[in-house]
Amino acid sequence: MQTRKIIRTVLILSAICVFMSGCAFADDDYVGFLTRLRTTPAEFLELMRSSWAAQGWAILGGDHTTSKAKFYDSLSLMQMALSRGDIDEMILPDFVAEYLMKVNKFYTPCCISNSGRMSLCFGFMKNRKKLADLWNTALRSMKNDYTLSGLFQKYVKNFPPDESYDYIYGISKRQRTNEGRIRFDSFPNAPTVKVAVTGDLPPVDFVAEDGRPAGYSTAVLAEIGRRLKINIEILQVDTASRTSALFTGRADVVFWYETSNTWEGKLDVPDDVILSEPYLEWNKFMHLKFDN
Repeated sequence: MQTRKIIRTVLILSAICVFMSGCAFADDDYVGFLTRLRTTPAEFLELMRSSWAAQGWAILGGDHTTSKAKFYDSLSLMQMALSRGDIDEMILPDFVAEYLMKVNKFYTPCCISNSGRMSLCFGFMKNRKKLADLWNTALRSMKNDYTLSGLFQKYVKNFPPDESYDYIYGISKRQRTNEGRIRFDSFPNAPTVKVAVTGDLPPVDFVAEDGRPAGYSTAVLAEIGRRLKINIEILQVDTASRTSALFTGRADVVFWYETSNTWEGKLDVPDDVILSEPYLEWNKFMHLKFDN
């Protein structure tokens, strides 16, 4: 009888520990973020804690008072760290987390946190303000005629539709043709603008397995090219290399994300970089754990 009580007690304590580790209540839990350029993991987590405390928790709760943070230069590196147990959670925009759960059954939400309004933008060097102004003109027209909302519905909300469909273009694998690809128009004698993508925010900033840029941001880029009558050339960089791609001239434009009008929202933006108007906004982060 005494042995049974001891076993029952051990099982109960083990279950409590598993629950607590799932939402970062236990000691020495680590959470993962994509790399920010002007702050340390510890400083950034402290800022996020302050934001969460002010905005509240949406569902499933958590306070992360004992958590520690790690930065990763790409989503794939962070996913590998999660699967190895180097971190206990990945903290991502909710639309990224929802996509990952659709394509990987081992990801499960730990909690969802609110933040202030966050935005996805395009980054430019300050000496390319004329190009940034043209970009903003195209983005404003796309907002006004609801092109942006239509592309968001197609490439984010309805992406992927189900397991029998191609995850990139939303068409049957048997019927995949060139018309399913995101098409960039070509303008002879027009300038070419080089745009760097990271592929770290699928299905928004997204690069397919075969190396082709796809998803919402790529569709937005194609439409900007058509409206400005310029040629778009896409190259891929990791999250930590966004600034160097601009500073060295490898790219004229870079996808930039998680910015806001508050000072902490601009920690990721170097002094010599200016941002476009946002083309996507959100205010929820989902915390994913690996449950095998």
